[in-house]
Amino acid sequence: MRVGVVTKWFNRGQPVVGRQLRSALDQLGHETFVLARPKKERGPRPGALDRDDVWDQPGITEASAYDVPATEYARWVTENGIEAIFCDQNYQFAELAALRRSGVRTIGRFVWEHFAAEHVDGAREAFDLVYSLTGAEQERYRGLGLETPYVPWGCHPELLAVARKVRGADPPSPSQVTFVFPGGFLGHRKPLEPVLEAFSRVRDERLRLVVKAQVERKQVRPAEEAARRDPRIEVRVADQPTAEHLREFAACDVCLAPARWEGLGLPLYEAIAFGMPAITNDAPPMNEAVHDGVNGLLVESRANGTARSGIPALDPDLAGLASAIERLADDEVRATLAAGSVRVRDTERRWDATVRGFGELLERVA
Repeated sequence: MRVGVVTKWFNRGQPVVGRQLRSALDQLGHETFVLARPKKERGPRPGALDRDDVWDQPGITEASAYDVPATEYARWVTENGIEAIFCDQNYQFAELAALRRSGVRTIGRFVWEHFAAEHVDGAREAFDLVYSLTGAEQERYRGLGLETPYVPWGCHPELLAVARKVRGADPPSPSQVTFVFPGGFLGHRKPLEPVLEAFSRVRDERLRLVVKAQVERKQVRPAEEAARRDPRIEVRVADQPTAEHLREFAACDVCLAPARWEGLGLPLYEAIAFGMPAITNDAPPMNEAVHDGVNGLLVESRANGTARSGIPALDPDLAGLASAIERLADDEVRATLAAGSVRVRDTERRWDATVRGFGELLERVA
């Protein structure tokens, strides 16, 4: 089939899902085309749309705005002979419903922190099929009266290639244990200050904390102040090329990634791909990727408000977070959980299962 992917197209988690989804469709033998939506004109990197690095691909059509005009959708479909499209987090229900009425098969997915009861009717009209990448999404949508087939998200081959190059080398020296906090755009769901406080409570001099973010310096002020007090903390603020980012990530020892909520939680899957233990909340969907005592440690958390859709926002327990950091400073514990991460990668998070899942979605709507 000739299949389109409508997605944001720049260096951030949700567009990475779109780019990797495209590669799965290519792997299935479909001819793919991307309609690239620029980022909304607010927040970090307004209007972002990348065309270099891994984003330099054939078959990319740049949309004029995040909310794509109906005429642009129609022209893109007609010019490329598109028979089916995949959308991620696309609430342009009227425009997509028009494509569906024209005979294009429409398949969509949403992140549960945004999707609410008010969106169900529009999604039903716009999409032949809505699917889920986490069990938490699937259960919530079922409660809203929307049945969504589940596709397991796996470790993409580009991550496995990095793992072979970086993690397959000599094991890191136990003289230093590096925790990485993947902050991204440091939105409200990233509990930076609790992470800094919990890390500071563990006085092991071997430990290092790398705070990675894609923001301006002023947005990481708490981390820079913490780094001035504690030389074990390093702040890296850069929008790096993908290969460089992944190499730096894979060279660390522990992924420290609690979250107030997650849509998918790509850093957890990166950690699994790299055979790296992770620390996160004992809450869905984080605890779908990380199993306590198997490939990481789960920390209790308490509700503190809600995300946009009404799901709870969770603050990690500080004492529990510090305890988990201290436990993973132990070389034997860390090695055991790293081996568990490899097992999870090679069983329940295989990329071929993800590819097969997307193929089954297309078969259902064909």
